[in-house]
Amino acid sequence: MASSSGILCGVCETQHLVKEAAFWCSECDEGLCSSCEKHHRASKSSRNHEVISVHNYKKIPQAIASINQYCSDHEKKYQLYCSQHEKPCCPLCITTNHKTCDLMALDDIVKTSKTSALFDIMEQILKDMKSNMKKIIEDRKQNLGKIHQQRLRFQTDIKEVRKKINKHLDNLEQEIQQDIQAAEQKVQSQIDRFLSKILCHDKSLNELQKRISATKSFATDLQTFLGGKMFEAEIQKEEIFMQSLITDGSLQQINLQCRIDNKMSDILSMTKIGEISAIENPPTITLTMTRDKQAQLMLPTISKSINHINPTLLKTFEIPKGREVVGISGCTIMPTGKMVFVDLTNDRLVIYKENGSFVCVIPVSHQPLDVTCIGENTVAITHNKEPFHIEIIHIVNKKTVKSIKTSNRCYGITYNKGRLIYYETGSGIKTTEFTDESTVTTVVKDDGKHNWNYVTTSKDKMYYTNDTTNTVTCYTITGQKVWEYKDDSILKMIRGVAIDNYSNVYVASHADNSVVVISPDGQHARRLLENNGIYFPMGIHFDQDRNILLFTNMLGTIYLYNINLSSF
Repeated sequence: MASSSGILCGVCETQHLVKEAAFWCSECDEGLCSSCEKHHRASKSSRNHEVISVHNYKKIPQAIASINQYCSDHEKKYQLYCSQHEKPCCPLCITTNHKTCDLMALDDIVKTSKTSALFDIMEQILKDMKSNMKKIIEDRKQNLGKIHQQRLRFQTDIKEVRKKINKHLDNLEQEIQQDIQAAEQKVQSQIDRFLSKILCHDKSLNELQKRISATKSFATDLQTFLGGKMFEAEIQKEEIFMQSLITDGSLQQINLQCRIDNKMSDILSMTKIGEISAIENPPTITLTMTRDKQAQLMLPTISKSINHINPTLLKTFEIPKGREVVGISGCTIMPTGKMVFVDLTNDRLVIYKENGSFVCVIPVSHQPLDVTCIGENTVAITHNKEPFHIEIIHIVNKKTVKSIKTSNRCYGITYNKGRLIYYETGSGIKTTEFTDESTVTTVVKDDGKHNWNYVTTSKDKMYYTNDTTNTVTCYTITGQKVWEYKDDSILKMIRGVAIDNYSNVYVASHADNSVVVISPDGQHARRLLENNGIYFPMGIHFDQDRNILLFTNMLGTIYLYNINLSSF
């Protein structure tokens, strides 16, 4: 007989009875009819089991309902939880796959799972995500509307330019037509005057012919002889005139010449009026991220110490010197994987591919110091020589996009959600909007004359190294101090600072020839990398997408390490 709920009483089935289940015991992993449920609730071994109605049981998602209380490998009940592998364990699992793992009693973890903030946070996250989706959809629609308006404006601008060009060309054409007509009239007047002169001489020749003919026919011999001498003199004058027409250039051909301005040829050689491209600017919306604020309450985990961080050397190489000895003071990794290094002694950026092969050198303003990535192909560079400024460079075009004036020399710089955050000597940590550099805010005041201080950010925190006091300080993004760490035995003349995905802090201890890692709470630290040819580390960057730690020394030696964070 089929059950309407599809679930039968497991106890009755063992007695070869078919009875529809009204309840479900997750610990026994079977259904119970009303009668068996009473015995189940009364039995000492099962009275503490959690029983729910079959109706409610069927509401549980299948993936959740299929979670078993027993180990599928050993058929033993789960008793412990391994946070490293994020798996429940039975006693036999410990002896096989979890000998070195940190384990917690499963009962201690699960008994508060429903009363903990876990599901409240997840529900809030989903609520925030839906709200974010609504914001994103509206933002994208507004963006499309803006693009539509930009298209209309561009089309109007192009038509206006075309009208102006046409009008200008019409005026130029009219001018040159007038010049052509004037040139023709001038030549015509010149030739007309010349022809008038020729006609006068032609008339004289005609008259001379008549006189000679009459003399030959009717004059006496004496008159003919003496008149011939007279005629010969007149003919000689006309011959001299005729000869002068050749020598004085009167018979040269006159032609009009029209030379088109080369700029007109440039217009004809143009293949396009302009170029349209899509550029990316920082987002204008702020998304609500509950997970960032309360992620520590989400899952039962065992706190891991910085001793679990395991670095593996991937590559090391040398940057060749320029006109002077190399002085690498800052570095970053672009989203494309390209590595950018600041060479302060040669006033240049040196670009390498992620495999360590050389790409190019980009000259920059005098004495650059630190660099941060602010886009797919754009970086910002601080300078500590006058004129004091932050230089924005496009590393593909190799051009300066923008220059942001600062009040004093600058050292460390980082980029966070549309804002540049940098250390300025005599002022402290400042921020400025990338799109509106006129808005400058001092978030951490420090009027000391400190040099070589670096900054970085991660999530809603800001980290700052002070070379003079040898301290590493964590602030909120708005400048409230969270913690400060100092240990002169391992932190000496500290330089660059970087953060991984678990908020572990990596610091270049310049005079200690080491890289130090500090715990996220600022309570513990240890030398992570030392010896092995590491001398005077300077710039440092952590690629959170690839878990790669990049750092340099002043002399141009580059180190790339993979940081194993699997235990976190």
